[in-house]
Amino acid sequence: MGKDGVTVSYAEGWDAGARRAFGPLSRAEAEERDRAGDPYVVLHRVPGRAVPAEVHLVAWRDHFVGQWVYDELGRRTHDVDLRLLEDDRLFLRQYVERRYASPEQPDLAPDAWRLTVDLLPGRSGRRVLEERGRNGGSFHTLADVPEERRWHDRCGFGVRAADSSRPSDGPEPGDAAAQEVASAGAGEPASSWRPPKPMRMELPVDDLFQPGRPFPVEPWDGMVTAEPRHIATVRIPSGRLAVSDPLDKEPRELAERIPPGEYALETAVIAGEGAYGGERFPVTEEPVVRLLVRDEPAVAWELALSGDEDPRLLLDGHAYGFGTDGAAGGFADAAAWKTLSGKVRRYYEEQDDGACESLGDGRIRAVDEATGSDLVSFCTGGDGTWPVWLGRSAAGELVSVVVITSYL
Repeated sequence: MGKDGVTVSYAEGWDAGARRAFGPLSRAEAEERDRAGDPYVVLHRVPGRAVPAEVHLVAWRDHFVGQWVYDELGRRTHDVDLRLLEDDRLFLRQYVERRYASPEQPDLAPDAWRLTVDLLPGRSGRRVLEERGRNGGSFHTLADVPEERRWHDRCGFGVRAADSSRPSDGPEPGDAAAQEVASAGAGEPASSWRPPKPMRMELPVDDLFQPGRPFPVEPWDGMVTAEPRHIATVRIPSGRLAVSDPLDKEPRELAERIPPGEYALETAVIAGEGAYGGERFPVTEEPVVRLLVRDEPAVAWELALSGDEDPRLLLDGHAYGFGTDGAAGGFADAAAWKTLSGKVRRYYEEQDDGACESLGDGRIRAVDEATGSDLVSFCTGGDGTWPVWLGRSAAGELVSVVVITSYL
């Protein structure tokens, strides 16, 4: 036993659904995973409780430490998301607190009182209070968290944090913790915890631009890729590419530079049939737009970043992208954005048809004659934030810049 009766043990992982560890580790094995950056968990137990009081989820390679706190009934009350942004300091990215109204309310009950605080370095945070849970309304305010509470020492987490007053080589022989970890078996549970990962490219983009490939899309029948549609040629003489809502006064300029030049902007096309009232009709979807930088297949995809965006700060499944309130985006030379976007605003807000050229299907082109730069717009499937993807060849060269424009 350690201080206050707390024991510390280690395991390969944590089954969040069953609330039990699997893959028991000795302290030496945990230290090896710690040095390698492989994920592992640290279990903090108190006598008389079947579920640990705290579970620390450590994954240095993913710049992540999670701290989950459980009450005496085994219900999760706090989630703390910390990100390793410096060699020895962790940043508090997100804090979630839950309060249960009665002993009968189950773990992670959707109607439980919940407070969520989201933070980013150098900015005011966001505080969301849901007094009746997810579906009972929410109250949003700024979270003015002082700097000293945003940063935490790395040495306070992981195997290194276990002090000499606590067991250093797993739970005491024969106790409930050892039995639970050992009984989980060798297989990894389906609901096991994994380090958070940013959104990933899921579509076979290059296949969408190859005609004749089956591509099922509900509720349509027989959807097959067709010949890609050329939208326009986009001139980027500065090599600074912006992908942003055409009406934005300040563009989202990508950190990635491209060789100055002219590039084809095209959209993938898939076609099939729909049915309504006993009649059938043709259906066409254009789910992807692509700026073709090099005529080579993309074998790897990564999120395009802009400015000070840091992928280490992304929550699980999240992505950076450009925001739009008008269901539109545009590819343009960032150096000429002020002129180009100004023409787009005149086209829409002042109905100045001479400011832009209509390309059909809601797309337009603006031209800056002085610099030989273009802005070409495209439609998205709605408002919100749309990620931008960089496709790379087997040699790591940038070959395409892509936006998925519909929810497939």
